[in-house]
Amino acid sequence: MRQRIVMAAAALTLAMSTVVTASAAPKPASGEPNPIVEGPVAGGVHGYMWNHSLFDLDNFDYTENEYFFSGVAASHQNGVETTAPYRSRFFVRLPRDASRFNGTVIVEWLNVTDQDDLETVWPVEADYLMQHGYGYVGVSAQLAGVCCGPTTLKGWDPVRYSTLVHPGDNFSYDIYTQAIQALRHPKGNRTYVGTPDPVDPMLGMNVKYVVANGASQSAGTLTTYINNHYNNHHLIDLYVITRGGGPFDDLSTPVFQLNEEAQPAHPKDNSHYVLWEEAGTAHAPAVWYGYVWREKSRDQAVPGAPNPINAACGLNRGSTDYSARALTYWGQQYLTKGTLPPSAPRLKRDSGGTVVRDKDSLAKGGLRHPFVQVPIALNRSETTDCPLFGLYRSWPAAKIVARYHTHAGYVAKVAAWAAVEVRHGWLLPQDRRDVVRKARAFDGPWKHASCYDTANATGNESGPVSSAVGDESFDPNLPLGAQSVARDVNCNVVVPLGL
Repeated sequence: MRQRIVMAAAALTLAMSTVVTASAAPKPASGEPNPIVEGPVAGGVHGYMWNHSLFDLDNFDYTENEYFFSGVAASHQNGVETTAPYRSRFFVRLPRDASRFNGTVIVEWLNVTDQDDLETVWPVEADYLMQHGYGYVGVSAQLAGVCCGPTTLKGWDPVRYSTLVHPGDNFSYDIYTQAIQALRHPKGNRTYVGTPDPVDPMLGMNVKYVVANGASQSAGTLTTYINNHYNNHHLIDLYVITRGGGPFDDLSTPVFQLNEEAQPAHPKDNSHYVLWEEAGTAHAPAVWYGYVWREKSRDQAVPGAPNPINAACGLNRGSTDYSARALTYWGQQYLTKGTLPPSAPRLKRDSGGTVVRDKDSLAKGGLRHPFVQVPIALNRSETTDCPLFGLYRSWPAAKIVARYHTHAGYVAKVAAWAAVEVRHGWLLPQDRRDVVRKARAFDGPWKHASCYDTANATGNESGPVSSAVGDESFDPNLPLGAQSVARDVNCNVVVPLGL
């Protein structure tokens, strides 16, 4: 092992070279070079990798392995090609039984907005991916994920990741491509002297299809990747771009896109492009951020620490996980049968491009999952206070009961709309079952518990103080933080005191 580390350090001291080329885009070549691949990686300060899954992999008989990969990456800027040595990492999750692998590997360009590697696919789709035999890979393509602050790989575990070197984001596109090459054609992976057998991160499983995935900041980098034709070696079969990105100039490889309601309008669907715009969703909703906060609590903070974003914002509860899983299903249908996802209604916008809202401040149009189409609360995206995390505001029990006179009637409406979504292909049958289960469990407002959505779920805001505060907490003119605090204090302090 010592020999490998010394030789890796030597390889990374190669001098940078500069060659003038005719175009800013990558020039056609016979194939992307395979990197040196090492692993699985073990050890370090923590004894496990950054992004170690919070989901129980053993329950699905899945493996999780981390690998280092290194080589020389190219940057193409203003007609000049520059090369530099790099050493980064990716991690791979696969079914232990090769016969369960469905042939498709999702390769995510990890998001580095927070100065660490964040996953966006795994937190909302892990169970579905493992149930259906997908491979999942997270690639540390960018500098901010690797070096050098305390939350980056080298800062978080300076022992495990001490040998990683990143030459800068101009080289990230080639680094990402070489990672995919190592997965798709592992027999060509290079080795150090004295280690003749190449490392196969796919553990002998043959990759039939590669889906490149990126969200938010990574959606932007993948847009550059697409428009600058970095897939000229045809290693990627499909792009799934979420929560940003576009417009796309090169659709030779199809793009499926999923956006929350705060994103700008995009072109109409065509034979190589499909966009779903979700009503009632935010950029970083609770269904995703809840996983991230648990991960950060484990690895960066004191376990059990309260979530300050949720306390301040009332995190949006839009069902983006339903959309993500459905789009993954349609991605597989496209790859194996050539069937595109069904188009969905676009959000209604005024002449200035602003989303049109109804009297309850809910977005009109768009892909509408059951708890937006049959609402019991306000979920919306853009807010002044929490532009990324959106807004969730529970409705008073009286408002809900006035809208749906009985709990059974409410459940029936939810189930009926979920069935419509399944017929259109916007919702998976297994998620329809989840929708109906949640609707049946939501019975607080019909049991005369106005504090149904708090820690004191059986409380009633019927006292002289609590009723007044309860009315005020739904005043739309109050700042978002004040609404959340008033609601929590009233239901969890004032009501239990009988005031």
